[in-house]
Amino acid sequence: MPADPILIVDTVLAGPFALVTPAGEIDVDTAPDLRRALHRCLHHRSAELHVDLYAVRFCDCRGLDAFLSARRRARALDALVVLHEVPPIVAELLDVTGTRHLFTVL
Repeated sequence: MPADPILIVDTVLAGPFALVTPAGEIDVDTAPDLRRALHRCLHHRSAELHVDLYAVRFCDCRGLDAFLSARRRARALDALVVLHEVPPIVAELLDVTGTRHLFTVL
Protein backbone atom coordinates (compact mmCIF):
# COMPACT_ATOMS: atom_id res chain seq x y z
CA MET A 1 0.00 0.00 0.00
CA PRO A 2 1.53 3.39 -1.00
CA ALA A 3 2.30 5.91 1.69
CA ASP A 4 0.17 9.03 1.94
CA PRO A 5 1.78 11.99 0.21
CA ILE A 6 3.37 14.39 2.66
CA LEU A 7 2.47 17.40 0.50
CA ILE A 8 -0.55 18.03 -1.68
CA VAL A 9 -0.56 21.21 -3.76
CA ASP A 10 -3.89 22.48 -5.05
CA THR A 11 -3.86 25.18 -7.73
CA VAL A 12 -6.70 27.35 -9.02
CA LEU A 13 -6.26 29.79 -11.91
CA ALA A 14 -8.97 32.45 -12.21
CA GLY A 15 -8.25 35.16 -14.74
CA PRO A 16 -5.43 37.36 -13.48
CA PHE A 17 -5.42 35.63 -10.09
CA ALA A 18 -4.00 32.32 -8.95
CA LEU A 19 -4.40 30.47 -5.68
CA VAL A 20 -1.95 27.82 -4.55
CA THR A 21 -2.80 25.84 -1.43
CA PRO A 22 -0.11 23.49 -0.19
CA ALA A 23 -1.15 21.01 2.50
CA GLY A 24 1.32 19.00 4.53
CA GLU A 25 5.09 19.27 4.83
CA ILE A 26 7.34 21.41 2.66
CA ASP A 27 10.90 20.10 2.73
CA VAL A 28 13.75 18.94 0.51
CA ASP A 29 11.58 16.22 -1.04
CA THR A 30 8.40 18.24 -1.60
CA ALA A 31 9.58 21.80 -2.23
CA PRO A 32 10.23 21.12 -5.94
CA ASP A 33 6.54 20.27 -6.40
CA LEU A 34 5.54 23.51 -4.70
CA ARG A 35 8.04 25.51 -6.75
CA ARG A 36 6.68 24.04 -9.98
CA ALA A 37 3.10 24.91 -8.99
CA LEU A 38 4.04 28.49 -8.08
CA HIS A 39 6.01 29.01 -11.29
CA ARG A 40 3.27 27.42 -13.40
CA CYS A 41 0.80 30.00 -12.07
CA LEU A 42 3.17 32.83 -12.88
CA HIS A 43 3.79 31.36 -16.33
CA HIS A 44 0.05 31.80 -16.97
CA ARG A 45 0.56 35.54 -16.35
CA SER A 46 -1.23 35.69 -13.03
CA ALA A 47 -1.03 39.28 -11.78
CA GLU A 48 -1.51 38.12 -8.21
CA LEU A 49 -0.31 34.83 -6.83
CA HIS A 50 -2.03 34.00 -3.55
CA VAL A 51 -0.56 31.21 -1.43
CA ASP A 52 -2.83 29.93 1.35
CA LEU A 53 -0.65 28.21 3.94
CA TYR A 54 -3.31 27.26 6.50
CA ALA A 55 -2.69 23.53 6.02
CA VAL A 56 1.13 23.59 6.12
CA ARG A 57 2.39 21.54 9.08
CA PHE A 58 6.13 21.96 8.42
CA CYS A 59 8.32 24.17 6.24
CA ASP A 60 12.10 24.29 6.08
CA CYS A 61 14.55 26.42 4.12
CA ARG A 62 13.69 24.57 0.89
CA GLY A 63 10.12 25.80 1.21
CA LEU A 64 11.33 29.31 1.86
CA ASP A 65 13.51 29.04 -1.24
CA ALA A 66 10.43 28.06 -3.29
CA PHE A 67 8.58 31.16 -2.03
CA LEU A 68 11.58 33.40 -2.73
CA SER A 69 12.01 31.94 -6.21
CA ALA A 70 8.34 32.64 -6.95
CA ARG A 71 8.75 36.17 -5.63
CA ARG A 72 11.74 36.81 -7.90
CA ARG A 73 9.84 35.54 -10.92
CA ALA A 74 6.74 37.53 -9.91
CA ARG A 75 8.74 40.75 -9.64
CA ALA A 76 10.15 40.21 -13.11
CA LEU A 77 6.56 39.93 -14.37
CA ASP A 78 5.24 42.85 -12.28
CA ALA A 79 3.13 40.39 -10.32
CA LEU A 80 2.47 40.15 -6.59
CA VAL A 81 2.91 37.21 -4.21
CA VAL A 82 0.56 37.23 -1.23
CA LEU A 83 0.87 34.75 1.66
CA HIS A 84 -2.35 33.96 3.55
CA GLU A 85 -3.00 32.18 6.86
CA VAL A 86 0.70 31.84 7.62
CA PRO A 87 1.16 29.18 10.33
CA PRO A 88 3.64 29.75 13.17
CA ILE A 89 6.25 27.43 11.62
CA VAL A 90 6.35 29.54 8.43
CA ALA A 91 6.08 32.86 10.28
CA GLU A 92 9.10 31.92 12.39
CA LEU A 93 11.06 30.95 9.28
CA LEU A 94 10.25 34.31 7.64
CA ASP A 95 11.18 36.20 10.82
CA VAL A 96 14.43 34.34 11.53
CA THR A 97 15.62 34.80 7.96
CA GLY A 98 14.49 38.43 7.77
CA THR A 99 12.40 37.76 4.67
CA ARG A 100 8.88 38.55 5.93
CA HIS A 101 9.09 42.08 4.49
CA LEU A 102 9.55 40.65 1.00
CA PHE A 103 6.00 39.31 0.92
CA THR A 104 2.53 40.69 1.45
CA VAL A 105 1.37 38.63 4.44
CA LEU A 106 -2.33 38.52 5.30
